Amino acid sequence: MSLHTHSDPVVGTLVIDRRLYGPRRSANGGFAAGSISRSVDADVVTVRLHKPVPLGRGMNVVATDDGGIRVVDGARTIASAYPGTLADADPPPAPSYRDAVLARAAHPLAGMRHPLSDCFVCGPHRPDGMHVTPGFAPDRADMLVAPWVVGADVSGSGIAHLAAVWGAIDCTSYPAHALRTGELCLLGTMTALVERRPRVGEKLVVYSWTRSHERRRYETSAVMVDADGAVVARADATWIAVRHQRLHALRVRRRPAPRVSY
Repeated sequence: MSLHTHSDPVVGTLVIDRRLYGPRRSANGGFAAGSISRSVDADVVTVRLHKPVPLGRGMNVVATDDGGIRVVDGARTIASAYPGTLADADPPPAPSYRDAVLARAAHPLAGMRHPLSDCFVCGPHRPDGMHVTPGFAPDRADMLVAPWVVGADVSGSGIAHLAAVWGAIDCTSYPAHALRTGELCLLGTMTALVERRPRVGEKLVVYSWTRSHERRRYETSAVMVDADGAVVARADATWIAVRHQRLHALRVRRRPAPRVSY
C-alpha cells in the first residue's frame, strides 16, 4: 500500500459527517464512496475502500498519475478512486414500487439489533435515516429491492446529493444470499454511474442481484429506476464477508420497527 508523502499533490480535503455511519464507528460505504467519487473527473467512477472510513475527521485527497485520487488519513490510505467501467450485463426487469415497499416491510431482520441496524441509509430504526431497507423481491430469492423517497435532508436545491444516490444503491446491493444466511459483509469496491440526481419527494425503486459468489467474495449489480422505469443510476459492487461475524448471531433484542409513511 502506497503512503502519502510531502511531494504528493493534495487537491482537497474530505470530512464525512458523524451521522452518516453504516457500522456504528465508520462511514456508510456508499455515502463515503459517493463523496469520494466527486474528486474524479469521469462519468463512471470506481471507489475502493481500503479501510473503514473515519467519521468527523479531515482527510486529504491526493491526486494520482492515472487520473484518480487517494484519500489519506495521516500515513494511511483509506480509499482510492479512478475512472471505472460497469459490467456489461442486461439488468432483470425492475420490481414495482409496491413490491419494493412490501419487501422492505418483510426485511428478515426487521425489529432486530445487529451491526448494521442503525445504518444511516438502510437502518429501519434511524429516525433521521433514509430507510432504504432492502428485502427480498417477490418470487426472486436472488434479488433484493428497496423503495426510496428522496428526502430534503439529503438534498440541496431540491435535488438529491450525489453521495445519497450512491448510498441508496450501496445498501441495496448487499448480497441476497448473505442477507438470507445472516452473513455480515462489508463493501470493498463500488463502481457507479449516476444518470441524473432525483428530485426531493420522488419515489424510486432500487434493486440488485448477485453476478458471482466465491468463498467470502460477492460481486453484485444494482439499478435505481424512477416511476416511469427509466434508469436513474447503476452500480457494481464487491462485498467481502467478515470472518467469524454473522448478523443473526449478533441479534440482541427485538424492538418494533418505526412507522415510516411514504
